[in-house]
Amino acid sequence: MRFVNRILSFICFVVVFSFSSCVKSDEMTYEELENLALEQWMEIHHPDLLENKQPMGGYYVELLDAGCPDSLPVRGSNAWVRFDVTCRDLAGNIVLTRSDKYARLQDSYTDHTHYAPFFLFCGESNTSMPEGTYMSMRNPLKIKGYGEKGYEARYGTKMRLYLPSSVAAGDKTMSGDGGYEGQYELDANRPLIVEMQIWGHVNNPLAYEDQWLQAFANANGGLVPEEDGGKEAASNLREALKTRGEEIVYDNRWRLAVDSIAALYINYKYTPRQSLNYNCLREDTLLYAGQTEYDKGKIYGTKNLSELNKEIDEALIKRFGEGIDPSKAEAIDSVTTAKVWYVTRLMDGFVVDTNINEVKEIIYTGEDIVDDDEALDFVVDGDNSYVDAWKYAIPQMKLGAWNLILTGSSNAYGATGVTGSTNTSTSSSNNYADYYNYYNYYNSYYGNNYYNNYYNNYYGGGYGYGGYGYGYDGYYNNYYYDSMYYGNYYNNSYYTDTTTTTTITSEIQPYSPLLWQVYIEPRKK
Repeated sequence: MRFVNRILSFICFVVVFSFSSCVKSDEMTYEELENLALEQWMEIHHPDLLENKQPMGGYYVELLDAGCPDSLPVRGSNAWVRFDVTCRDLAGNIVLTRSDKYARLQDSYTDHTHYAPFFLFCGESNTSMPEGTYMSMRNPLKIKGYGEKGYEARYGTKMRLYLPSSVAAGDKTMSGDGGYEGQYELDANRPLIVEMQIWGHVNNPLAYEDQWLQAFANANGGLVPEEDGGKEAASNLREALKTRGEEIVYDNRWRLAVDSIAALYINYKYTPRQSLNYNCLREDTLLYAGQTEYDKGKIYGTKNLSELNKEIDEALIKRFGEGIDPSKAEAIDSVTTAKVWYVTRLMDGFVVDTNINEVKEIIYTGEDIVDDDEALDFVVDGDNSYVDAWKYAIPQMKLGAWNLILTGSSNAYGATGVTGSTNTSTSSSNNYADYYNYYNYYNSYYGNNYYNNYYNNYYGGGYGYGGYGYGYDGYYNNYYYDSMYYGNYYNNSYYTDTTTTTTITSEIQPYSPLLWQVYIEPRKK
């Protein structure tokens, strides 16, 4: 039925478009023709929305939910906006979605994808959004029943946009990536239907994420007050305590890793036996379902986060143990290179990355987890290509101990984040059907190129084995095995093994705080 609807809608659009083209094709631009065709499509399918055509952009708006009337509109300032989108072609086929449910229906779901709303900048100029989506947030919308002033998008706004290609994907094909793609691509110069919901906007995302960091730290042990060393580097704190003749106190509270680096905290006494509480944000105008306890997809959607965390923690303890008490462990600078095991998580508990196979087996369903996990090498007094949070925090840690690193985006992936992506590579190799066929391959290479040259040069001058072709080498090897038996019977009896490898990089949104569960191997004695 979906295929039939797609064909009917496409035929309808083509017929209308062709009709429009016949009218003034020599006078109208492609954009004008497309706008006329879209208008006639709307007359057929949504005549009630014709009055909601926007004078700027020529798109149509269907307001599904007016949102919170007391909240400030997005267009009032330069802001970062959190919003959901699902994009379809005119037949209703999904080409991009942030919804795990739609992704599963479209068979594009992956366990590596963090299904959460976009967090993008919406300022005086458009830098990252499809033009029609941007315009719907930055301009008063002409909506039936809202008078001359129009409607302004705000917290809770839910609407459906019908965009001509000029304010959608333009002359480029459109599809999602990294798990957000739909089952179809949108061809170039095609209209687009966008369903969107605005969850809120902030003018200072750094302040917002700092609020999140402090809420998480206070829910999981508490922050060390500034007067007790909260602003001192761990190394400076050690020296200060030594000078005063005091012992270093390791507890479950969070301390700044370095006094000059903001929003970078370490919990030195962490152990996987300690259950982490992610449900820490309360009053929040940006809060959306699952923001503090991720609950999407096959794994997180079928088990609550606490159950999943329990499985992960048990696997970590079974593999590495509870770790050495940091007060009794060796400093990391006692080795040249530290072996680091980690689990990278977002603030809602979603696992972004790990080099521990036991965690992969819990998080990623239906995948063959290759037993190739290995520790990352961290050069203690050298250059490392890791994020700044690691460069500053790991040198403060102890060998054989567990630690937690909590950081703002300024020490991680900043205002750009990491783009989700799916990369597929294919490799092939010839596999010979049986021992004899493999031997023929071996003989054709070594026998003709190496061994025959050697033996023919050695024996070829006389009347022996290779001279006139009457001996063993001439007849048996060249004629019987190479030409008759192997050449004719086995030569083509091999098959090609093709291996397809798909690598998915999990998206990290701009201004995303991160959490690392880190274990550093003890020094080998």
